[in-house]
Amino acid sequence: MSNATTASVKFHRDLYHEQAITEAAASFADFASFKVRSDGEHYVVDVADINPEVEGDVVAEFCNFALANSAMRLKNSET
Repeated sequence: MSNATTASVKFHRDLYHEQAITEAAASFADFASFKVRSDGEHYVVDVADINPEVEGDVVAEFCNFALANSAMRLKNSET
């Protein structure tokens, strides 16, 4: 478990969809604040005010959620 209250995460545009990332950020808004920005081939998410009372790793779970959302969007676009 991490005690950090801030983090920055890069998501490559070839794998992640911006809307999937913003949906994940909205889902985790009770646990931290998220700012999504573009940086070349990546979306960068600045995570701040991570609630230290939450058990587990908020950033890792957010990343998993963003990946799952992106995978679902890709699957749905193929059907």
